[in-house]
Amino acid sequence: MKKHLMVLSILAIIVSGGLLCFGCATETTKTSTLSVDVVYPFSEDYSQSFKNGIELAAREINDQGGILNQAIEVNYNDDGNNTNTAVEVATRIAENPGFPIVIGHRSTDDVLKVGSIYHQNNKLLFAPIIASSKLNLAQNPGAYLCAPSDDAMASELVGSIAAQGISRIAVVHSAGNTYGKDFIQKVEEHANAMGIEIVDAVSYLPNLDYFRYYVKKWDSMGAQAIVSACVGNDITALYEYLEKTGNTRPVFASYDIEVQAYTIPQSMKNLIQVTSYFNNTATAGAEAAFIQTYQQAYGQNPDLPAAQAYMTMHLAADAANQAQSLETEAIKKVLAENSFETVYGSLSFDKRLIGGIPVFQKIYLNDQLVPRNNITGGGNGGE
Repeated sequence: MKKHLMVLSILAIIVSGGLLCFGCATETTKTSTLSVDVVYPFSEDYSQSFKNGIELAAREINDQGGILNQAIEVNYNDDGNNTNTAVEVATRIAENPGFPIVIGHRSTDDVLKVGSIYHQNNKLLFAPIIASSKLNLAQNPGAYLCAPSDDAMASELVGSIAAQGISRIAVVHSAGNTYGKDFIQKVEEHANAMGIEIVDAVSYLPNLDYFRYYVKKWDSMGAQAIVSACVGNDITALYEYLEKTGNTRPVFASYDIEVQAYTIPQSMKNLIQVTSYFNNTATAGAEAAFIQTYQQAYGQNPDLPAAQAYMTMHLAADAANQAQSLETEAIKKVLAENSFETVYGSLSFDKRLIGGIPVFQKIYLNDQLVPRNNITGGGNGGE
């Protein structure tokens, strides 16, 4: 009997020791590194500033204690700005354990396509670059728009057109591009409401000779300005064609023109006004602090993608820390009920669209896009 008691005592010690070890393992898990997935066309040269913004925010988050006291590391995923690749990447990383918020992608079509993939895997998608208000539709329940909506930016653009006494415009966007079509649709809605006539709308830029036909038509119809929601190579082509046809009309462009560096003829720059929302010349407040920190870290000025990447990474960390949880539903509740201090000031979500980011016009000054004295007073970043 004593032998049995001795064996039981030894077993109890072993089990107890095992439990203590399991306890140690659990404690180690609590302090392990938390992986955050970020998706962007990182193989493209223009992605560097976006990556810088993510890295800068990640360092600051770790210096401040991480997410739920766990240091974060960034898992960079390249979707090539291609929808098929975006779907493949989303399918792969949606099942990754760890942080439940994915930051990305760059294209409107990609975000609208992959949102359901993340949602099905109980993850949220924070979209830092796109402007589509379609994200608040029922079929995209897990996607959050972390930039001013196309509606907010179109409202500011049209308001600026009206304030400058322009009443007849021609609009141009890239064929088959969801962002361009949706933005121009919002421009049309606001133009109609303000009595501005759209005399022509085109989405086809085949060659210079064909473009001359557009110019003659715009001349005959009295177009006083051009509104562009072109993307990619169409941006470069449009301004090259405008220069070669002797355009003197003001050109009002969507913010996509500053998402990456495009080749713009020097003679065209003084005619361009860009609808934007990052004040890259701020001298006070959170934007100025971010600019200074970014300059110190990278030896150059931040652009809009850098600011958006920085803001969105911080926003994701703040949401989880306020929720005190990595559970998706807890984070969604916090996002719905709270405001967040960001590089743009205090922001909050309404139906998964962020509001509170001021929208304004930029002009070229010494080859840099800078805020103009905004005669409209600036719009609000909400829907």
